[in-house]
Amino acid sequence: MINQSVPLFEASPRFVRIDGRTPEGFVQFAFSVADPELNVELIMPELMFEAFCSVNHVRFLPPEIPAPEQD
Repeated sequence: MINQSVPLFEASPRFVRIDGRTPEGFVQFAFSVADPELNVELIMPELMFEAFCSVNHVRFLPPEIPAPEQD
């Protein structure tokens, strides 16, 4: 049963996977709602990123391991 007092989107878990940081102080990351496999790539200054994560109550995902190159 769905709790009608909280919209489904608001109740969905949110995920962040940090992809890197630039020398200028920006954080590159993937953000997703409900399904970690469906995400958008974003870049923000460090302080804005920290506020974004706090407001969205994100769960941090481990870094992606690149697939080995094939010959």
